Formats: sequence, structure tokens, C-alpha cells
Amino acid sequence: MSLFHWGKKKEEKPELDIEQLKGTDGKVYEDAVSVRLAVFVDEQGIDKELELDGHDEDATHYVGYDHGTPVVTARVKALDDDLLQIQRVATIDWARHRGYAVALINQITADAKENGFKTLYLEAQETAISFYAKQSFEAYGQPFLEVNIWHRKMTKELYPEE
Repeated sequence: MSLFHWGKKKEEKPELDIEQLKGTDGKVYEDAVSVRLAVFVDEQGIDKELELDGHDEDATHYVGYDHGTPVVTARVKALDDDLLQIQRVATIDWARHRGYAVALINQITADAKENGFKTLYLEAQETAISFYAKQSFEAYGQPFLEVNIWHRKMTKELYPEE
């Protein structure tokens, strides 16, 4: 048996349990907020009042758990019957580059298709544009500043099976 493994590293699917909750009444929401505060407030320096913007009640919150520990989150809300917005995607620092955010985006995409949405929309921090591009999102428009961080609008077209 060789000590060296040449070629492309075998990609493994992460062990991730994904739960979702509409609104703010429950553990999933509390876990989503804990991840968001750790990433956006503690790590990126965003004001807590801006992060907790009062739009959580009417959103659906997704949280990915690694052996019971919340490691990745996102919130989604319908903008209309065809358009679903993804917001507040965050992964705890020690859990990055393990496929957790990809698994979460895949789950959101599958759920959106199942519910008849035709397009996913998000506003990505510029440092995350390449991540979303690998998930088939396309950037458009000019970069813009939000909470002193450059962002780009991105969409992903869905083709629900008929």
C-alpha cells in the first residue's frame, strides 16, 4: 500500500443533519442565531442590531448539525410565487471547507424546486461569489456595499420537474 495518494482527493459527503423552522419559536431558530452571531457579529464585526434585522419571524431558517452541533445556517423567504431569496448563509469558522454549506444550499434548492419556485436569489459577499458560482449561481449588476462589505446580486434558475 502506497503512502502517497496521487490524483484528485476523493470527495466525501458530509455527515450533516439539516433541520428547518418557519418563524422564531424553537431550537432551530436559536441555533441559527448562534451561528449567525458567531460569524457575522463576532468574526466580521457587523453590528448585532443590523444582523438581527427584524425579518426573522416571516422567514424559514435552516440549520445543519454535525453530530448535534449547529455548524451552518441560512434563512430563506419567498419574494413572490416564483422567487425565493436566500439570506444569512453562515458556517462556523472551524467547520468551513467540509461541504456543509454545499449540502445546505443543495437542500434549499431541492426544497425550492419541490415548492414550485423557479429562481433562487441572494446577495453574496464578494469573498463568497466563487463558492456560489460553483453552485450554479450567476452574478449580475454592479458590486454594492452593505454593512461595509462588498456584495453582488446572484441568481440560480431552477427547472422544477413537471
